[in-house]
Amino acid sequence: MTVRVCDFDTLKPDDTTILGYVFLEQYYLDERETSVAMKVYRPTMDDIRNAEKLLRNKYTYIMSPEKTDKFGRETRPRLKWYTRQYVFGVDENGKKYVWINALRLENDKSYTERVSKHIIRVRDGGNYFWNVLLNITDGKVLSVMTNGEA
Repeated sequence: MTVRVCDFDTLKPDDTTILGYVFLEQYYLDERETSVAMKVYRPTMDDIRNAEKLLRNKYTYIMSPEKTDKFGRETRPRLKWYTRQYVFGVDENGKKYVWINALRLENDKSYTERVSKHIIRVRDGGNYFWNVLLNITDGKVLSVMTNGEA
């Protein structure tokens, strides 16, 4: 089962913008990707907002600059370009985590039809595909994985 997540803080009544999808089953969680033993749980809206806030605050650390502009400033892909897949977990001490799989789909039908139903794992594609494990309780980035490029 998945839950659609919109940008609730800026959502307008007629807006259908989707930030991502929350996956609620344990089998979506691959411990090789998370490195933390945790049990998947259904997040509250505050959990989702806190995860997104932490993601936005840490984004410059998570995503390396893509290139520099003509003024020498670093540029990176905009976070809003990515569809997110979330798996929330809690460890035995009650600390909350979220594993976020970020995909820059750009109308690629092979992914857009599956993104709400299956965790998309890609082995290539550079910064179009990356994931991060966040400790929501402590406000820390635990791991970042950006795909390689062919």
